[in-house]
Amino acid sequence: MPQQKFESATIKPRYSKGGISLFGLNSVYPRTPWVAAWWSAMFPGFGHMFMGKHLHGFMMIIWELVVNNLAKLNMSIALSFHGRFEEAKAVLNDRWVLLYVAVYIYSIWDSYRGAVEINKSHTLSEIEDAPISPSIVSFLDVIILEKKKPWLGGIWSALTPGLGQLYSSSTLVGTFVLAWWIFVTYKAETIRVWLYSFLGDFSSATAIVDWQWFLFLPSMYCFAIYQAYTAVNASNILYDIEQIRYLRVRDENLGQQTTTISENDTIQVIATFEHSPFVEMAIHEIEKIGIPAQHIVALPLENLESQTHIVDSIHRADGRSVLDGAMVGGSIFMVLGTIYGFIWYWGPIIWGLIGLVFGFFLGLVIELVLHKKEIKLFSSRKSEVYMQVTCPSSMKERLINVLEVRKASGYLVMPQRITPDL
Repeated sequence: MPQQKFESATIKPRYSKGGISLFGLNSVYPRTPWVAAWWSAMFPGFGHMFMGKHLHGFMMIIWELVVNNLAKLNMSIALSFHGRFEEAKAVLNDRWVLLYVAVYIYSIWDSYRGAVEINKSHTLSEIEDAPISPSIVSFLDVIILEKKKPWLGGIWSALTPGLGQLYSSSTLVGTFVLAWWIFVTYKAETIRVWLYSFLGDFSSATAIVDWQWFLFLPSMYCFAIYQAYTAVNASNILYDIEQIRYLRVRDENLGQQTTTISENDTIQVIATFEHSPFVEMAIHEIEKIGIPAQHIVALPLENLESQTHIVDSIHRADGRSVLDGAMVGGSIFMVLGTIYGFIWYWGPIIWGLIGLVFGFFLGLVIELVLHKKEIKLFSSRKSEVYMQVTCPSSMKERLINVLEVRKASGYLVMPQRITPDL
């Protein structure tokens, strides 16, 4: 996508790439429409939260918790899977179910439609290339656009849903996820069920659990892990996009200025960096040691790699990952394991976790089979910013020290090619 300089300091961009506020970070990074629709099918509101439409998501999650509970829909679903169809019909509240259906279908449809529109907006925002403020400081909080590890966000949410969202700097989302998780686990008696299950008292675990509330937990748990992972990924990409814009605009501005330097006793040093705050810190410190800004060329390298990755790392967060299919499989089988765990010996906790692990790897295998020619296991650690510095040879050691301190991936002092007189 060609980058263009956004020239106005007073007019807001027509298509924003993202934004930072006291409530957290958000962006219009492309979302896969079927993934958004799937999460809304699992739990209305999740698809909207996945897209970054948090207000829609909050309203629909609250609606799902209230209406599903009044309709006793989870209880009816569980009894149906157990083959107890007459009991399932008896427990169901028909009046609330009829109210439920239209909103459920709307949630799925609107998630798919919204993801398509966000993808279009992302394309237009890239063309306009408006800047993003990389930080906001207030009395209440400091929010910084920074590079983080996606897998670490997933792990924190696996320990307690909501923590991964807080790690990704989504303050409001993390607070909401943590609050709903505490509320639902309390209503379902989850902590006691967990304790009895791991003590081996499976009959007591099954006896005290509230089926209606407990069946909310598998989809909540899987989504919290997945959403934290994707939120960190999107934040990393937003950082890369903004730094690319900054470096290109900087180079364009410096290209209009000219300075001279003696060709005698000068060197050229080439270094590479990953996208990070160290790039801009290195530029600033090189200028401080006396090298003019015009002699520092720093530009992003074009990405030639288009393969899908199983795991996106902090160094190559491109958002395309077969973890989409793996988490879909994990959520399906965790729900099934929980449902049948009410009648199987090990109980709903153990079977739910078994279902999560089995479904995750089954979904991963299916993705590998379907996309085996496009997939690498891990995204590669690679240099993303090229820097060329021209300076007197007497400043070589100070320059190299700056590059080392500011985490350059590597550097090269260009050799001097001397042609002897004939």
